Amino acid sequence: MVLSPSQLIVASSGAAVPLPAAAQAIIGRSDPVSNFYPDVDLAPYGALDNGVGRRHVRLAVQGGQVYIEDLDSTNGTVLNGQRLVPRQPQPLRDGDQVVIGKLLLRFQQ
Repeated sequence: MVLSPSQLIVASSGAAVPLPAAAQAIIGRSDPVSNFYPDVDLAPYGALDNGVGRRHVRLAVQGGQVYIEDLDSTNGTVLNGQRLVPRQPQPLRDGDQVVIGKLLLRFQQ
């Protein structure tokens, strides 16, 4: 099972961020200076201004369930109002609200 056709919806603009046809993806922001490009780049959606790290979270599919995991990010990740403990994957469900740094997203399956 793969992440697509799931997507992340940027709350401020309604923009849909497609997820790759892969079992897992790193979500963050590109950094041309260090030549780092995550699987899902939130830079076009104001990632830098909103405190999104280069390697902020990982989404992974395990047993048909999508999980989100904070990768020890500086500004943290909040799932439905609860701050995630770094490196502890949590199930992600359709309609869940995810705040990566200060960037508000909605998970759509």
